[in-house]
Amino acid sequence: MQWALVWPVVMIAIFGIIQAAVVMQARSAVTEAARAAVRAEALAGSRPGDALDAARQVAAPSGVRAITVRLSEADGLVRAQVTGSAPIFLDAGSVRLSAAAVAIKEGT
Repeated sequence: MQWALVWPVVMIAIFGIIQAAVVMQARSAVTEAARAAVRAEALAGSRPGDALDAARQVAAPSGVRAITVRLSEADGLVRAQVTGSAPIFLDAGSVRLSAAAVAIKEGT
């Protein structure tokens, strides 16, 4: 078998596996950031920036960029929608990721 033909296919497969792992890890980080944000917002006495700070603290070490948090509150429930972007291999762009979480507001 000609290595000149096989080698590029093998390298593309390896890079694809690595990229899939990076995106899956970033997706997990965004999901956990949504949980952290909703926990921070649901606490009695929470301040306006606590949810965003909690989400950034959880997601940033994983390489997730452009983290935004959208909060809503109704019927004693707090909802957090966190979005961010994960880098694509060789910095060719990014993948947008989103996750949501819901918690009961303390004191309701």
